[in-house]
Amino acid sequence: MRLRLTVLTLLVCGLVAAPAAAADGNLDRALSGYAAMQQAYRDPETGQYREELDLPYGSSAWPYSQMLAATIALRQVAAARSDLSVLDSRYRTASVYAAVPGGAVYWDDNEWIALDLLDWNALQPSAAAVEKATLVFGAVARAWDSGSTSTCAGGVRWTRASGNLDRGTVSTATGALLGLRLYQLTRRPVLLYWSRRMLGWLDTCMLAPDGLFWDHLAGDGSLDRTVWSYNQGSALGAYRLLYETTGDPGALARAQAIADRTLSAFSGRWGAEPPQFAAIFFRRLLELARDAGRPDYVGAAQAYADATWDAARDPATGLVSDGVKPTLLAQAALVQLYAELASAGP
Repeated sequence: MRLRLTVLTLLVCGLVAAPAAAADGNLDRALSGYAAMQQAYRDPETGQYREELDLPYGSSAWPYSQMLAATIALRQVAAARSDLSVLDSRYRTASVYAAVPGGAVYWDDNEWIALDLLDWNALQPSAAAVEKATLVFGAVARAWDSGSTSTCAGGVRWTRASGNLDRGTVSTATGALLGLRLYQLTRRPVLLYWSRRMLGWLDTCMLAPDGLFWDHLAGDGSLDRTVWSYNQGSALGAYRLLYETTGDPGALARAQAIADRTLSAFSGRWGAEPPQFAAIFFRRLLELARDAGRPDYVGAAQAYADATWDAARDPATGLVSDGVKPTLLAQAALVQLYAELASAGP
Protein backbone atom coordinates (compact mmCIF):
# COMPACT_ATOMS: atom_id res chain seq x y z
CA MET A 1 0.00 0.00 0.00
CA ARG A 2 2.82 2.40 0.89
CA LEU A 3 4.46 1.71 -2.50
CA ARG A 4 1.19 2.35 -4.33
CA LEU A 5 0.73 5.64 -2.48
CA THR A 6 4.29 6.65 -3.28
CA VAL A 7 3.79 5.91 -6.96
CA LEU A 8 0.46 7.76 -6.96
CA THR A 9 2.08 10.75 -5.26
CA LEU A 10 4.84 10.85 -7.88
CA LEU A 11 2.29 10.64 -10.68
CA VAL A 12 0.20 13.46 -9.21
CA CYS A 13 3.30 15.60 -8.65
CA GLY A 14 4.32 14.97 -12.22
CA LEU A 15 0.93 16.06 -13.50
CA VAL A 16 1.15 19.24 -11.46
CA ALA A 17 4.76 19.93 -12.39
CA ALA A 18 4.19 19.54 -16.13
CA PRO A 19 1.63 22.38 -16.44
CA ALA A 20 3.72 24.53 -14.12
CA ALA A 21 6.77 23.94 -16.31
CA ALA A 22 4.71 24.75 -19.40
CA ALA A 23 3.54 28.02 -17.84
CA ASP A 24 7.14 28.96 -17.01
CA GLY A 25 8.21 28.11 -20.55
CA ASN A 26 5.44 30.25 -21.99
CA LEU A 27 6.46 33.19 -19.83
CA ASP A 28 10.10 32.76 -20.81
CA ARG A 29 9.16 32.85 -24.48
CA ALA A 30 6.92 35.89 -23.99
CA LEU A 31 9.71 37.77 -22.20
CA SER A 32 12.29 36.72 -24.79
CA GLY A 33 10.05 37.88 -27.62
CA TYR A 34 9.35 41.13 -25.81
CA ALA A 35 13.06 41.85 -25.32
CA ALA A 36 13.70 41.21 -29.01
CA MET A 37 10.81 43.51 -29.91
CA GLN A 38 12.23 46.34 -27.81
CA GLN A 39 15.71 45.86 -29.24
CA ALA A 40 14.67 45.72 -32.90
CA TYR A 41 11.67 48.03 -33.19
CA ARG A 42 11.77 50.69 -30.46
CA ASP A 43 13.61 54.00 -30.70
CA PRO A 44 15.06 54.63 -27.21
CA GLU A 45 15.22 58.36 -27.93
CA THR A 46 11.56 58.96 -28.74
CA GLY A 47 9.78 55.81 -27.53
CA GLN A 48 8.30 55.37 -30.99
CA TYR A 49 8.29 52.08 -32.87
CA ARG A 50 8.96 51.10 -36.46
CA GLU A 51 6.76 48.58 -38.23
CA GLU A 52 9.59 46.85 -40.09
CA LEU A 53 13.34 46.79 -39.76
CA ASP A 54 13.97 48.93 -42.85
CA LEU A 55 11.32 51.56 -42.07
CA PRO A 56 11.72 54.75 -40.05
CA TYR A 57 10.42 55.00 -36.50
CA GLY A 58 6.85 56.15 -36.12
CA SER A 59 4.46 53.27 -36.80
CA SER A 60 0.79 53.58 -37.59
CA ALA A 61 -1.78 53.02 -34.85
CA TRP A 62 -2.62 49.35 -35.54
CA PRO A 63 0.90 47.96 -34.94
CA TYR A 64 1.34 50.35 -32.03
CA SER A 65 -1.85 49.09 -30.39
CA GLN A 66 -0.67 45.49 -30.67
CA MET A 67 2.73 46.33 -29.21
CA LEU A 68 0.92 48.06 -26.34
CA ALA A 69 -1.30 45.00 -25.85
CA ALA A 70 1.82 42.84 -25.55
CA THR A 71 3.41 45.22 -23.05
CA ILE A 72 0.31 45.27 -20.86
CA ALA A 73 -0.19 41.50 -21.13
CA LEU A 74 3.31 41.08 -19.69
CA ARG A 75 2.51 43.55 -16.91
CA GLN A 76 5.38 45.84 -17.89
CA VAL A 77 3.93 48.73 -15.91
CA ALA A 78 6.64 51.36 -16.40
CA ALA A 79 6.98 50.61 -20.11
CA ALA A 80 3.21 50.61 -20.64
CA ARG A 81 2.88 53.95 -18.87
CA SER A 82 5.50 55.43 -21.21
CA ASP A 83 3.85 53.84 -24.27
CA LEU A 84 0.45 55.23 -23.26
CA SER A 85 1.97 58.70 -23.09
CA VAL A 86 3.34 58.33 -26.61
CA LEU A 87 -0.03 56.96 -27.74
CA ASP A 88 -1.82 60.13 -26.67
CA SER A 89 0.81 62.55 -27.90
CA ARG A 90 1.20 60.91 -31.32
CA TYR A 91 -2.20 59.49 -32.27
CA ARG A 92 -4.94 61.13 -30.20
CA THR A 93 -7.06 63.72 -31.95
CA ALA A 94 -10.01 65.12 -29.99
CA SER A 95 -11.59 62.05 -28.37
CA VAL A 96 -10.38 59.40 -30.85
CA TYR A 97 -7.15 58.19 -32.44
CA ALA A 98 -5.85 58.72 -35.97
CA ALA A 99 -3.95 56.04 -37.86
CA VAL A 100 -1.00 58.46 -38.12
CA PRO A 101 -0.67 62.04 -36.89
CA GLY A 102 -3.11 64.15 -38.88
CA GLY A 103 -4.32 61.09 -40.77
CA ALA A 104 -7.59 59.24 -41.20
CA VAL A 105 -9.49 57.65 -38.33
CA TYR A 106 -10.16 53.91 -38.54
CA TRP A 107 -12.68 52.52 -36.10
CA ASP A 108 -11.03 49.13 -35.69
CA ASP A 109 -7.77 50.92 -34.72
CA ASN A 110 -9.73 52.82 -32.11
CA GLU A 111 -11.37 49.69 -30.76
CA TRP A 112 -8.02 47.89 -30.32
CA ILE A 113 -6.66 50.94 -28.53
CA ALA A 114 -9.74 51.20 -26.30
CA LEU A 115 -9.38 47.53 -25.34
CA ASP A 116 -5.74 48.25 -24.46
CA LEU A 117 -6.93 51.10 -22.26
CA LEU A 118 -9.33 48.78 -20.45
CA ASP A 119 -6.57 46.19 -20.01
CA TRP A 120 -4.42 48.95 -18.54
CA ASN A 121 -7.24 49.87 -16.17
CA ALA A 122 -7.43 46.23 -15.05
CA LEU A 123 -3.70 46.31 -14.32
CA GLN A 124 -3.47 49.84 -12.88
CA PRO A 125 -6.93 51.27 -12.12
CA SER A 126 -7.35 54.43 -14.18
CA ALA A 127 -10.55 56.43 -14.46
CA ALA A 128 -8.91 58.39 -17.29
CA ALA A 129 -8.31 55.23 -19.30
CA VAL A 130 -11.92 54.11 -18.85
CA GLU A 131 -13.16 57.55 -19.87
CA LYS A 132 -11.04 57.51 -23.03
CA ALA A 133 -12.33 54.04 -23.91
CA THR A 134 -15.90 55.24 -23.32
CA LEU A 135 -15.39 58.19 -25.66
CA VAL A 136 -14.08 55.84 -28.31
CA PHE A 137 -17.13 53.62 -27.98
CA GLY A 138 -19.41 56.63 -28.32
CA ALA A 139 -17.68 57.55 -31.57
CA VAL A 140 -17.93 53.95 -32.79
CA ALA A 141 -21.68 53.93 -32.10
CA ARG A 142 -22.01 57.15 -34.08
CA ALA A 143 -20.23 55.40 -36.96
CA TRP A 144 -23.18 53.01 -37.21
CA ASP A 145 -24.63 52.96 -40.72
CA SER A 146 -28.23 54.11 -40.58
CA GLY A 147 -28.76 54.68 -44.29
CA SER A 148 -32.13 53.36 -45.40
CA THR A 149 -30.77 52.73 -48.91
CA SER A 150 -27.77 50.66 -47.78
CA THR A 151 -27.56 46.99 -48.57
CA CYS A 152 -28.28 45.38 -45.20
CA ALA A 153 -28.33 48.72 -43.37
CA GLY A 154 -26.43 48.85 -40.12
CA GLY A 155 -22.98 47.83 -39.04
CA VAL A 156 -20.06 49.98 -37.95
CA ARG A 157 -18.19 51.71 -40.74
CA TRP A 158 -14.53 50.79 -41.08
CA THR A 159 -13.21 54.34 -41.32
CA ARG A 160 -14.14 57.99 -41.13
CA ALA A 161 -12.11 58.65 -44.28
CA SER A 162 -14.20 60.16 -47.05
CA GLY A 163 -15.12 57.92 -49.93
CA ASN A 164 -14.96 54.64 -47.98
CA LEU A 165 -18.31 53.27 -46.86
CA ASP A 166 -17.18 49.74 -45.96
CA ARG A 167 -18.89 48.14 -42.98
CA GLY A 168 -16.91 45.31 -41.54
CA THR A 169 -17.09 42.40 -39.18
CA VAL A 170 -13.92 43.61 -37.47
CA SER A 171 -15.26 47.07 -36.64
CA THR A 172 -18.69 45.75 -35.62
CA ALA A 173 -17.70 42.63 -33.65
CA THR A 174 -14.85 44.40 -31.86
CA GLY A 175 -17.24 47.25 -31.15
CA ALA A 176 -19.59 44.78 -29.44
CA LEU A 177 -16.67 43.36 -27.47
CA LEU A 178 -15.65 46.85 -26.35
CA GLY A 179 -19.22 47.79 -25.44
CA LEU A 180 -19.64 44.70 -23.27
CA ARG A 181 -16.38 45.28 -21.45
CA LEU A 182 -17.46 48.83 -20.70
CA TYR A 183 -20.89 47.59 -19.60
CA GLN A 184 -19.23 45.27 -17.09
CA LEU A 185 -17.49 48.30 -15.59
CA THR A 186 -20.31 50.86 -15.68
CA ARG A 187 -23.59 48.90 -16.02
CA ARG A 188 -24.93 51.56 -18.37
CA PRO A 189 -27.83 49.92 -20.26
CA VAL A 190 -27.05 51.76 -23.50
CA LEU A 191 -23.77 49.85 -23.77
CA LEU A 192 -25.54 46.50 -23.58
CA TYR A 193 -28.13 47.71 -26.08
CA TRP A 194 -25.50 48.69 -28.64
CA SER A 195 -23.48 45.53 -28.16
CA ARG A 196 -26.54 43.37 -28.78
CA ARG A 197 -27.44 45.48 -31.80
CA MET A 198 -23.97 45.01 -33.28
CA LEU A 199 -24.09 41.26 -32.78
CA GLY A 200 -27.55 41.17 -34.31
CA TRP A 201 -26.30 42.90 -37.46
CA LEU A 202 -23.45 40.43 -37.78
CA ASP A 203 -25.86 37.51 -37.55
CA THR A 204 -28.20 39.06 -40.09
CA CYS A 205 -25.72 40.37 -42.64
CA MET A 206 -22.30 38.76 -42.23
CA LEU A 207 -22.97 35.17 -41.18
CA ALA A 208 -21.91 32.52 -43.69
CA PRO A 209 -23.80 29.22 -44.04
CA ASP A 210 -20.96 27.43 -42.20
CA GLY A 211 -21.50 29.58 -39.10
CA LEU A 212 -18.45 31.80 -39.55
CA PHE A 213 -18.39 35.49 -40.41
CA TRP A 214 -17.51 37.05 -43.75
CA ASP A 215 -15.26 40.09 -43.82
CA HIS A 216 -17.18 43.19 -44.96
CA LEU A 217 -19.81 44.86 -47.06
CA ALA A 218 -18.37 47.44 -49.45
CA GLY A 219 -19.98 50.78 -50.10
CA ASP A 220 -21.47 49.49 -53.36
CA GLY A 221 -23.18 46.65 -51.52
CA SER A 222 -20.79 43.91 -52.66
CA LEU A 223 -19.88 41.31 -50.06
CA ASP A 224 -16.32 40.23 -49.32
CA ARG A 225 -16.69 36.59 -48.31
CA THR A 226 -13.14 36.20 -46.98
CA VAL A 227 -13.04 34.48 -43.59
CA TRP A 228 -10.32 35.79 -41.26
CA SER A 229 -9.56 34.31 -37.86
CA TYR A 230 -9.51 37.63 -36.01
CA ASN A 231 -13.09 38.39 -37.03
CA GLN A 232 -14.16 35.09 -35.49
CA GLY A 233 -12.11 35.90 -32.39
CA SER A 234 -13.82 39.23 -31.80
CA ALA A 235 -17.26 37.69 -32.34
CA LEU A 236 -16.71 34.74 -30.01
CA GLY A 237 -15.17 37.10 -27.46
CA ALA A 238 -18.27 39.27 -27.56
CA TYR A 239 -20.58 36.30 -27.14
CA ARG A 240 -18.46 35.04 -24.24
CA LEU A 241 -18.78 38.42 -22.54
CA LEU A 242 -22.52 38.46 -23.22
CA TYR A 243 -22.74 35.16 -21.35
CA GLU A 244 -20.51 36.42 -18.54
CA THR A 245 -22.60 39.57 -18.27
CA THR A 246 -26.13 38.19 -18.59
CA GLY A 247 -25.77 34.52 -17.69
CA ASP A 248 -27.41 33.54 -20.99
CA PRO A 249 -26.26 29.95 -21.69
CA GLY A 250 -27.14 30.42 -25.35
CA ALA A 251 -24.43 33.07 -25.66
CA LEU A 252 -21.83 30.68 -24.24
CA ALA A 253 -22.96 27.96 -26.63
CA ARG A 254 -22.72 30.40 -29.53
CA ALA A 255 -19.18 31.39 -28.54
CA GLN A 256 -18.15 27.74 -28.45
CA ALA A 257 -19.79 27.05 -31.81
CA ILE A 258 -17.83 29.88 -33.43
CA ALA A 259 -14.64 28.65 -31.78
CA ASP A 260 -15.13 25.04 -32.87
CA ARG A 261 -15.99 25.98 -36.44
CA THR A 262 -12.99 28.28 -36.68
CA LEU A 263 -10.61 25.61 -35.42
CA SER A 264 -12.06 23.18 -37.93
CA ALA A 265 -11.98 25.63 -40.84
CA PHE A 266 -8.37 26.68 -40.23
CA SER A 267 -7.03 23.23 -39.43
CA GLY A 268 -3.90 22.65 -41.48
CA ARG A 269 -3.69 26.21 -42.76
CA TRP A 270 -2.84 28.36 -39.76
CA GLY A 271 0.56 29.02 -41.32
CA ALA A 272 -1.12 31.06 -44.05
CA GLU A 273 -2.96 33.25 -41.54
CA PRO A 274 -1.16 36.44 -40.43
CA PRO A 275 0.14 35.90 -36.86
CA GLN A 276 -1.50 39.15 -35.74
CA PHE A 277 -4.91 37.77 -36.82
CA ALA A 278 -4.40 34.33 -35.33
CA ALA A 279 -3.20 35.72 -32.00
CA ILE A 280 -6.39 37.75 -31.59
CA PHE A 281 -8.44 34.61 -32.17
CA PHE A 282 -6.39 32.47 -29.79
CA ARG A 283 -6.38 35.08 -27.01
CA ARG A 284 -10.17 35.17 -27.10
CA LEU A 285 -10.19 31.36 -27.28
CA LEU A 286 -8.13 31.13 -24.10
CA GLU A 287 -10.62 33.38 -22.31
CA LEU A 288 -13.43 31.14 -23.52
CA ALA A 289 -11.55 28.05 -22.31
CA ARG A 290 -11.79 29.32 -18.73
CA ASP A 291 -15.53 30.01 -18.90
CA ALA A 292 -16.46 26.90 -20.83
CA GLY A 293 -14.10 24.45 -19.14
CA ARG A 294 -12.47 23.52 -22.44
CA PRO A 295 -8.82 22.48 -21.94
CA ASP A 296 -8.74 21.48 -25.61
CA TYR A 297 -8.88 25.18 -26.46
CA VAL A 298 -5.75 25.76 -24.39
CA GLY A 299 -4.09 22.90 -26.21
CA ALA A 300 -4.99 24.37 -29.60
CA ALA A 301 -3.57 27.77 -28.65
CA GLN A 302 -0.40 26.18 -27.29
CA ALA A 303 0.05 24.12 -30.45
CA TYR A 304 -0.34 27.19 -32.66
CA ALA A 305 2.06 29.29 -30.58
CA ASP A 306 4.73 26.58 -30.53
CA ALA A 307 4.42 25.89 -34.25
CA THR A 308 4.77 29.60 -35.01
CA TRP A 309 7.75 29.89 -32.65
CA ASP A 310 9.46 27.05 -34.49
CA ALA A 311 8.57 28.08 -38.05
CA ALA A 312 8.41 31.88 -38.05
CA ARG A 313 11.01 32.93 -35.48
CA ASP A 314 14.70 33.46 -36.28
CA PRO A 315 16.64 31.98 -33.32
CA ALA A 316 19.58 34.28 -34.03
CA THR A 317 17.60 37.50 -33.63
CA GLY A 318 14.47 36.35 -31.82
CA LEU A 319 12.36 38.11 -34.46
CA VAL A 320 9.09 36.71 -35.80
CA SER A 321 8.16 36.85 -39.47
CA ASP A 322 4.71 37.36 -40.92
CA GLY A 323 5.57 34.81 -43.59
CA VAL A 324 7.57 37.29 -45.65
CA LYS A 325 9.71 39.29 -43.24
CA PRO A 326 9.94 40.26 -39.57
CA THR A 327 7.35 42.82 -38.50
CA LEU A 328 6.33 44.55 -35.30
CA LEU A 329 2.81 43.16 -35.71
CA ALA A 330 3.99 39.54 -35.90
CA GLN A 331 6.37 40.02 -32.96
CA ALA A 332 3.72 41.60 -30.75
CA ALA A 333 1.24 38.88 -31.69
CA LEU A 334 3.41 36.02 -30.46
CA VAL A 335 4.37 37.91 -27.28
CA GLN A 336 0.70 38.49 -26.49
CA LEU A 337 -0.18 34.86 -27.07
CA TYR A 338 2.61 33.44 -24.93
CA ALA A 339 1.80 35.92 -22.16
CA GLU A 340 -1.83 34.76 -22.25
CA LEU A 341 -0.76 31.11 -22.25
CA ALA A 342 1.41 31.76 -19.21
CA SER A 343 -1.62 33.25 -17.45
CA ALA A 344 -3.71 30.24 -18.43
CA GLY A 345 -1.35 27.99 -16.47
CA PRO A 346 -1.99 26.79 -12.91
